[in-house]
Amino acid sequence: MKRLLLPLLPILLALGLPLSASATSLPEFKAVYAAEWKGIKLGEIVIRLTREQGECYRYESEAKPVALVRMFYGKPQEISRFCLVDGAVEPRQFVYEAGKDSFQLDFNWNVHKVFGGEGERDLPDDAQDRLGMHQAVRLWVIQHVDDPPEEPYAFTVVQDDKMDKYQLALRDKETVEVPNGTFDAVRLERVDRKDRIARFWLAESREYMPVKVETGKDGDVELKMSLREFKMIEREPSDTASDDAG
Repeated sequence: MKRLLLPLLPILLALGLPLSASATSLPEFKAVYAAEWKGIKLGEIVIRLTREQGECYRYESEAKPVALVRMFYGKPQEISRFCLVDGAVEPRQFVYEAGKDSFQLDFNWNVHKVFGGEGERDLPDDAQDRLGMHQAVRLWVIQHVDDPPEEPYAFTVVQDDKMDKYQLALRDKETVEVPNGTFDAVRLERVDRKDRIARFWLAESREYMPVKVETGKDGDVELKMSLREFKMIEREPSDTASDDAG
């Protein structure tokens, strides 16, 4: 269950680009989700995206489990560092902090290699880490929500010991109610594994971030997440100027 507290499934939270097509920077934010597993409350998952320098970002996910869960599984944390290169998300580093299960992945696009986990491996062109790839998914949704393509969005998630292929497709628009409010949302689903459930409701009024998530297998929903809080991080002009200069 420890790994469920953060990734729960790669692409739990597809947060990313602002709606303006002319904008090149990602919005900085803090989002809080309530999570439950088969009806058992797990606690909260806190997501933060902050700009580090230029168009490079730190994206982190921290579990804040209830006491009983924390006693057995701790408080795992994930950190993804990535940059926007020619409008695309390019992963640079991924860190998973969870005691003896911790690992780090370093991406070198000059040689198309990833280092860490099970050692040196070749990187496919569509490779993402399991947290930062949320931004790549987010960008795809914004580009296609008004005219969904027939072909799903395909990508490769680099894990510590393997590489997983995923395909996602846009579905109907629906109204969903969560602790943060009632939203008109578009549903995004995984379509390459019929034995797996992965559904995400993305709200335009929250810049198409997910307000509700359901995952599971063999027809049963196991994990549910719902948006509890969302706050944009406002920077002082001097801070932004300092980052650009650095």
